Amino acid sequence: MEPKVGNKTEVKELKATQKAEKTLKGTFLSVLFVGGFIVLSWVGIYVLFLSRL
Repeated sequence: MEPKVGNKTEVKELKATQKAEKTLKGTFLSVLFVGGFIVLSWVGIYVLFLSRL
């Protein structure tokens, strides 16, 4: 179900907003992936450090 819009300008703005939201979802997932990798790396290094004490 699409929202009702009054003219072509509003339709173009709505489509641009929807496209930007899709792009931001991909960006968010990429940031989560990289952040998770960094956290897991630090945890792994810390466990290695503790095991060598």
